[in-house]
Amino acid sequence: MLKLDHKSIQLLDCTLRDGGYYTHWDFDEKLVKQYFETMNKLPVKYIEIGYRSKPKQKYQGAFYYLPEHVLKNCQKLSSKKLAVILNEKEFLAEEVEEILAPCVGIIEMVRLAVAPERLSHAVKIADAVKKMGFMVSLNLMYASKWDEELYSSEDLKILDGILDYFYVVDSYGGMLPSEIRKTFSKLKEALSVDLGFHGHNNIEMALVNSLTAIECGSKIIDATVCGMGRGAGNLKMELLLSLLYKKYEVPVDFDILNDLVEKFSKLKDDYKWGTNLPYMLSGAFSLPQNTVMGRVKKRFYSLNTIVRELSEAGDFVEETEIPFFQQDKKYPKAMLVGGGNTPKKFSGAIREYLKQYPEICVIHSSSKNVETFLNLPNDQFHCLTGKEITRLEKKLPSADRDRRYFLISPEAGVVVPGRFSSRFKNALETLKKGCYQEKYNLSTTAMAMDIATLVGVQQILLTGYDGYTGQVSKEQLELFEENQEIFEEAKSGGLILSSLTPTMYKMSSKSVYSLV
Repeated sequence: MLKLDHKSIQLLDCTLRDGGYYTHWDFDEKLVKQYFETMNKLPVKYIEIGYRSKPKQKYQGAFYYLPEHVLKNCQKLSSKKLAVILNEKEFLAEEVEEILAPCVGIIEMVRLAVAPERLSHAVKIADAVKKMGFMVSLNLMYASKWDEELYSSEDLKILDGILDYFYVVDSYGGMLPSEIRKTFSKLKEALSVDLGFHGHNNIEMALVNSLTAIECGSKIIDATVCGMGRGAGNLKMELLLSLLYKKYEVPVDFDILNDLVEKFSKLKDDYKWGTNLPYMLSGAFSLPQNTVMGRVKKRFYSLNTIVRELSEAGDFVEETEIPFFQQDKKYPKAMLVGGGNTPKKFSGAIREYLKQYPEICVIHSSSKNVETFLNLPNDQFHCLTGKEITRLEKKLPSADRDRRYFLISPEAGVVVPGRFSSRFKNALETLKKGCYQEKYNLSTTAMAMDIATLVGVQQILLTGYDGYTGQVSKEQLELFEENQEIFEEAKSGGLILSSLTPTMYKMSSKSVYSLV
């Protein structure tokens, strides 16, 4: 049986660093104390406690910056070797000494998170770190998309003489064991440095890939408690230890481990990390998790649309079949309708106002409130991406489609399922990208502003842009902030914006009841 020692498998726990993506790198002091007490009694060699980072404009917590007093507290609590990580793209080689000075005498190893295209720059950073007396690990990201040229790179050969560990990082969490074997085989031919593996769990292969990496000669493996980590999460430390105990007779105190797992399981109930179908797709297609989740949660794209864009499969209308929108008619004002609840709440007044002023056009950035605007004399424009098309098809009667324009974004790709009615499908037009879409890609609010610009609108009256109350998700906050930026740019560009219904956005307001 293989024994866990410095000559065979080494484990690194990076819960405080990778789990920080959910907590803004803040953890309860009692939990941190229990975490270190538990790790001290487990066969873990390294604990990566967080980032060393430059100041950012938004709040991040203690384990993102690791000020000196936090470093010293970790040293006091831990009997293990401590590591920190640097986001390599943030630093120049000459900045390394200043950023790492508080770590001297406390931190054993500095890891560098590096994108393949920045390998040449990483050489300089790694060399500067090594000269300060730290062990150095280079964590090369996006392993599923590495080019063949990487393995013969001169920069890779230079790093071989600097590094203590070279990590294969499955950033998208979509690699298969056969790909792990191929990658490690090529690296072992190119490098003499010890290899490591950091697996994400998008398609639930983190465990088998890590075990495969061990079989292929990986000397160090990363894991986190309960798999806590960005997006779909990481390999579960408790799962890895269970298998290593059975397969390699690695000594594990399961009782103390279970106590810690129970605490982090409660965190998981709150933050809900772990894989799901969108994360699985991001792994399968080697896409950033934020890209897929942003489209699903913030842009409301359908998963079929995302897959269609990536795989070129399915019964969809091609973008080339859809003509570009052309409109000579101009409108003095537009009512911009979002997906909030206020259009339904104030539907009577809104409908009365639009009936009095049929020259005002209506621009829908969401299809959620279509029913409020049925059977009106006003021309109406619909911004369609992803699930908006499915929703609109269900909500909009065929008899009320004559005065409407159905516009898709040129960035939406292939978007319209062929099962939809030909009358609806044939009415689609592609909106050429204007200045708003150029800056705010895939935003239906940006689409709406480009439509308003094309049809000569000078004043926009908003409803359904309510904002959010209570606890909001990351995607909701990002969408709110993005919309606010778009509104500010529209105002600075000469458009007059005001909300006719209650809103949390910063803009002038007037009551729709004062207009009817």
